[in-house]
Amino acid sequence: MPQTYAFGNLVLDFCVIGILILGIWLFRRPFLAKYGNLAAAFALLCAAILVISRNGIMHPNIVVFCLLAGAVPGVWVARKITMIQIPAMVAFQHGAGGIAAFFLSLAELMRGFEHLGAMNEISGLLGLAIGALTFSGSMVAAGKLSGRLGQTPTILPHHTRLVMANLGAMIVLVIAAFFAPAGAVLVFYLLIIVLSILFGIVFSIRIGGADMPVLISFLNATAGVAAAFCGMIIENQLLIACGATVAASGSILTHVMCKAMNRSLFHVFVPKKRPEKSGAGSGTEPDTPALSGLAPPAAEQAPKVEKPASNPFETAADLARNAETVIIVPGYGMAVAQAQFDVIELSSKLVSMGKKVVFAIHPVAGRMPGHMNVLLAEAGVDYDMLAEMDDINPAFSQTDLCFVIGACDVVNPAAMETDGSPISGMPILRSHEAKHVVCCNLDDKPGYSGVENSLYKNSNTVMLLGNAKETIRQVVENLSEEQPHEKGARSETGTGIQPQDRKQENFLDAAVVQLVSAQKIIIIPGYGMALAQAQFKVVELADLLASMGAQVAFAIHPVAGRMPGHMNVLLAEAEVDYDKLVEMDDINPAFSQTDVALIFGACDVVNPAAMETDGSPISGMPILRAHEAKTVVVCNFDANPGYSGVDNTLYADPKTIMLLGDAAATASDLIAGVKKAQ
Repeated sequence: MPQTYAFGNLVLDFCVIGILILGIWLFRRPFLAKYGNLAAAFALLCAAILVISRNGIMHPNIVVFCLLAGAVPGVWVARKITMIQIPAMVAFQHGAGGIAAFFLSLAELMRGFEHLGAMNEISGLLGLAIGALTFSGSMVAAGKLSGRLGQTPTILPHHTRLVMANLGAMIVLVIAAFFAPAGAVLVFYLLIIVLSILFGIVFSIRIGGADMPVLISFLNATAGVAAAFCGMIIENQLLIACGATVAASGSILTHVMCKAMNRSLFHVFVPKKRPEKSGAGSGTEPDTPALSGLAPPAAEQAPKVEKPASNPFETAADLARNAETVIIVPGYGMAVAQAQFDVIELSSKLVSMGKKVVFAIHPVAGRMPGHMNVLLAEAGVDYDMLAEMDDINPAFSQTDLCFVIGACDVVNPAAMETDGSPISGMPILRSHEAKHVVCCNLDDKPGYSGVENSLYKNSNTVMLLGNAKETIRQVVENLSEEQPHEKGARSETGTGIQPQDRKQENFLDAAVVQLVSAQKIIIIPGYGMALAQAQFKVVELADLLASMGAQVAFAIHPVAGRMPGHMNVLLAEAEVDYDKLVEMDDINPAFSQTDVALIFGACDVVNPAAMETDGSPISGMPILRAHEAKTVVVCNFDANPGYSGVDNTLYADPKTIMLLGDAAATASDLIAGVKKAQ
């Protein structure tokens, strides 16, 4: 029986570890990351339940109090946190993991150091030291990232010697504590704690600017190592496995970040010499010639558009209008301004004008690994438009226009031109090689490295200084004013393509009448719903119609949106009933028996031209057969073709009602109309 019980426990442990690994595996795809988080959280919950069930609870009141004391503030912080605060929160969470490991190690050492095995005691001492330094280092990192501490490196006199002396003293104390008599161990434990906390502070304060992602990744690894040692001292294989997994992933990420900085981990924390504050950032002014690969001489540059000092926004709009290829480089300034949605609007505008647009992602842009990817994913970017540094750099020299949004150090040619600066030798995005550059930065001051950006002084650079959110909006407005969308397909009423014999003059009222009287309604979401962030209003409308007795379903096209599962993720965010989500092959036969097909921001995926014509970009593509419904209500921004460039024949169908404009506003109008008609 004991062997069977032990085998059963081992199987359960492996199941939990498998779920954790599955969660980590899901992080490989941005649109699956949410489910990866849920899977990992579920694995940890299962692990906690297993530990409690096997060991019991001596003081349940204390346990419940501690759970509430941690959960309540945790939920409150998670709900209040903004995307710009995510890096600081991640650092704080690493610190929380470190202090948890520190307290657990201390408790186990104090409770049973005389009865612990040698391996358990060594693990406890290492967990104590690593947990304490992880906590203090993470608090410094969180303070820097949140702006409560200076974000530039703080260099103390003989800093490297202090770090090495501190580390050496910690190692000596850990060894001494192992051999210390019972009456003296507490003194050694306290000394280890003090020196470990001091070590975390001393090595973290020297990190700043572009090196912060390296520090975050490193602290992630140390938190995992501390947790694994805690698992060893209490002989819990689940904690050992989870801690080791975190340590391994953090170590790999640290290596990736160091590679992106072109520096070893040792030289990130122990620079070869004190960073120079001046003389490194003159850009094009140094006496030594620039290295090969920089912008070609003025004679070889493409013709420049004149840049009037009176209105650089008009110049930027002209450059964008004349460009065929555009690369957008996002940086930390975009995060600070929370301009990611406006940047996506700019990219969509350029794509609609026929431009080829790509986002260039530097590995250490922002304040944590993947910071730019997270922000752009939040704004609903098409992941095919994201390109990593090594892949995109060769393309800059053939690019007509590069938009730099809040980035500085990662596009600073001084990293290639000068030696001895904090960013010397760091690989950069070679935006200076583009024919024209538009910088939407708050100011033209140096970045966190303190090195002046020579890109700002190039003759082919247009500076749009100020809040990135506002400057991007101004560029979009100038593009719209100079090159308005042709609306020839719209009727004089502004309701889109309508047959001449259409008798209803108020198309919103006509749509409400059809919805109120419908028994079966199919809602088709598309990328326009994502851009308008209309999913909450769409689900509210669906719930309202269902409460009136209508049978409502959502038809999901596999490629609707800009990533697989895009519509599912958005509707899940709006807490839609999953039973209402129906895939294309299952829902298509139902359209012919449907009273109203209600389309929000979808075009190509419902375009009958895919079936009717040959030789177009969507010919032969399976579509949602909305045109077979008795009535079709289209809530799109305009009646222009989708990204395929193919006119949608559904818009000219006599049974189609066009409601043009912002999808969220249209959904609100429909909700108000339906409520009024009840």
